[in-house]
Amino acid sequence: MTIPVARVRKGIWDMLDRNTFMETLREVAEIVRTSAQPLTREEILGYFKDMELSAEQKEMVFEYLSTPHEEETPETEPETEENVQERPEAGESGCSKALELYMEDLKGIRQYTEDELEDMYDELLNGNAEVINAVSDSMLANVAVLADEYASDRVALEDLIQEGNIALFVRLGELCGIGAGSGYDVVAEAGEAVNDAMKAYVSQITGEDDSENAVVGKANLVKEAVKHLKGEGKAAPTVKELADYTHLSEEELADILNIIDNVKPVGFKR
Repeated sequence: MTIPVARVRKGIWDMLDRNTFMETLREVAEIVRTSAQPLTREEILGYFKDMELSAEQKEMVFEYLSTPHEEETPETEPETEENVQERPEAGESGCSKALELYMEDLKGIRQYTEDELEDMYDELLNGNAEVINAVSDSMLANVAVLADEYASDRVALEDLIQEGNIALFVRLGELCGIGAGSGYDVVAEAGEAVNDAMKAYVSQITGEDDSENAVVGKANLVKEAVKHLKGEGKAAPTVKELADYTHLSEEELADILNIIDNVKPVGFKR
């Protein structure tokens, strides 16, 4: 599959339904990938017509989805031992050619110093959308590394990278303008969003038990509640405050907090 490199110009997804947007983006990416002919700008953006995107949002979406269309293959012939052996479906590494090209492109992305990155993270949180391209690019290699940890015979590495890139695309947009004093860690937030997206995709493909997904969902809800309440200038919220905010019982909250405390964080490495 063709893996788009996420490039975000404006962090302005606040008015959109996150899940609906991500699902639509995922579906359209698949349509673009499997289309016999390249889709026009109007055709691509037509799938988002009910979301009332601004002109800049439309440009972002189009840039993300309008990857080069792969060269068409000739009409397929009946498979024989000879033509199966001759058909080059993958590169020498065993990966698809698209994946090999994508990984090669990542090597050409500019490397920033830690100080430069920290400055860009602060600018992002303070609402400077001009740095989102650079922040996004600096994390794409991390997305690929994390995807490799989840890839298996049942779950393709290319698909995981695309899921991760979509999650990165959306999360950085959500973080833009949230405030440098809000306590949000850009790297941790991006890594968590990408990790959650990949876990959800693996669950979808492998048919993982829905009960586990429900626990993960509640854990994410509690973590967001903690961040929100801390962002209001409070100390670490009490169980009662969290219960009031999340509408979960104090007993269930205690169990979830225990799970969170004992789970080793998975995300991007600094």
